[in-house]
Amino acid sequence: MSMHGTAVDDHPLGEACSARTFRSAPNDGDVLASRRTARADFYSISIVPDTGHIRVGRYSEAIAKVQELAERLGVDGWFTCDHTHFARVAMHRTSGSPTTILPTLMRHRSV
Repeated sequence: MSMHGTAVDDHPLGEACSARTFRSAPNDGDVLASRRTARADFYSISIVPDTGHIRVGRYSEAIAKVQELAERLGVDGWFTCDHTHFARVAMHRTSGSPTTILPTLMRHRSV
């Protein structure tokens, strides 16, 4: 029996999983925490595609700030160490959300 047999095709989650779309990298407007190198002592938080606006010294602070900003702005939050691989740490973007949030960031710069 092949892997494409009836038992796999009729699985109740199979249809739902194949219908979902997944992004593996941030869109414009998403919040991103990054670390320039493995030896960097700080994390930079930015709104994609802009450069970092906020710096924090600990990983836990960076993730908490990304989650807070992503929720406030209604976008997704991400973390990366190498700008090649991204981990989503917050999901607040709906399918109708705008992709450019940069003017909103300017109002939150003092955060």
